[in-house]
Amino acid sequence: MTAFWIAALFVLQLGGFYMIALLYLRMSRLDKTEKKQQQLMKEMEDSLALYITEVKEENDRLIEQLTKIQKNPRNNESKVEAKKSSVPHDDEVAAASVYFNPKPPTSKVLDSYRSQQQPNETSAAKTRPEPKQETEFETVYRLHDEGLTLNEIASQLKKGKTEVELILKFKR
Repeated sequence: MTAFWIAALFVLQLGGFYMIALLYLRMSRLDKTEKKQQQLMKEMEDSLALYITEVKEENDRLIEQLTKIQKNPRNNESKVEAKKSSVPHDDEVAAASVYFNPKPPTSKVLDSYRSQQQPNETSAAKTRPEPKQETEFETVYRLHDEGLTLNEIASQLKKGKTEVELILKFKR
């Protein structure tokens, strides 16, 4: 009998070691996955930081070019004409495209704005307001004001009596 209990305890102990080994393997897999995810997140953060830095540098260069153009547009015009024969660089293309898109004069902008604010009298005379469509509620209210009963309104509009009652209660 004791031999049976010793064998049973031995089997249970082996089963326990097996379970511990399985749990250890699963935990190690989980740790590896977590480390991979942390590494991927770090790589993503680094690439985003690099991208943001590049965008910031490009914006700074663009702002610098725009300020140069605004300070002396006449000098830039002669530079652009002189460099037409050579192959333009990205910086020159950006500067030239900004220079050749001048802002319209303020007076033209104001005139355009004022003309949009004042509606044309000729177009207002041509367009007449369309007759307003009466909503379902307005129809019920009008028929009730004309003195029709709930049953008459319901039958005329092909609606239920309780629906007409509710609509009239909303009016109150």
